[in-house]
Amino acid sequence: MKKKVLALLDSNTGYMEKLYRYLEEQRNIGFTICAFTGENRLYEYLNREKIDYLIASEDLQGKVKGVERVIWIYEDEEKDGIYRYSPGDVVVERLRDLIGFEEVKTGAAAKTKFIGVYSPVGRCMKTSFCMVLGQMLSKKNRVLYLNFESFSGMSVMESASRRTNLADVLYYFNNIKNEFSVKFKNSLVNYNGLDMVTPAYYYLDLSYITAEIWDRFLEEISSMNEYDYVILDLSDYLQGLFDSFLMRCSVVYTLTSNDSRAQNKIFHYEQILSEYNHEDILNKTRKFTIPSVRNLPNEIDRLLYTELVDLVRKETATDFEW
Repeated sequence: MKKKVLALLDSNTGYMEKLYRYLEEQRNIGFTICAFTGENRLYEYLNREKIDYLIASEDLQGKVKGVERVIWIYEDEEKDGIYRYSPGDVVVERLRDLIGFEEVKTGAAAKTKFIGVYSPVGRCMKTSFCMVLGQMLSKKNRVLYLNFESFSGMSVMESASRRTNLADVLYYFNNIKNEFSVKFKNSLVNYNGLDMVTPAYYYLDLSYITAEIWDRFLEEISSMNEYDYVILDLSDYLQGLFDSFLMRCSVVYTLTSNDSRAQNKIFHYEQILSEYNHEDILNKTRKFTIPSVRNLPNEIDRLLYTELVDLVRKETATDFEW
């Protein structure tokens, strides 16, 4: 059954980010949590999806429409809503009183599934595919996206540039393990419920990471039991690309294009897999071409409002229940 959606909209983005992160950590509340930085983003989402409850700052009263119920954040502790300066646990208890969080049964944790996205062909919309798939899956699941591109461009975005990045996270994992968890959480940015570790600024910082370390790192991510899916946006320079990454994945998506040069690269890649006894990777690979989509927005969280969503849904329908 699809989870109900609890959304956040606050003119104080610092407060909203802290509240979002705290609610996301409360894995037993049984809601999908999403946050919006402005009213326009909220209404774009409402044009496609339903929001059951909205937590919004009191200065937005009279401006918010189309939501079943709004819980207001007040500066005055006596008002009937959420007091802005309450501790996180008090906010959660208040929300339990107001909307009745359903406790999620805590049985044996489901094993994290890894989704590999790799192609020897450039400019095939691989990363856009990953970001759309991740945000679609995040509507019902806990999803992490890891980008290993040489020059992703994401590490210089305003929302990510001041955060710990993937290279930093790997350093702490390998050298100062007791600080790894904090550094990992500090590296995260979120788009429509999709968590993403800020990509490494300089890819050579990752090229020296051995296959053994990658194995231990991915096992650590899985053992955290924080995510149902981890999407791996992979690149050629990674040590252990086949054995540490693609072998681990339950499904591999390989995007290509129809020109002869691209087809030659795909043929070469598939020949290597066969010659080095990696037919199992070929057997779980879904290979397809995404047609060119014009006027794609730069903002990651706006990709959900493009025709790319229908293309991704079509190509992944056999693996997920859309």
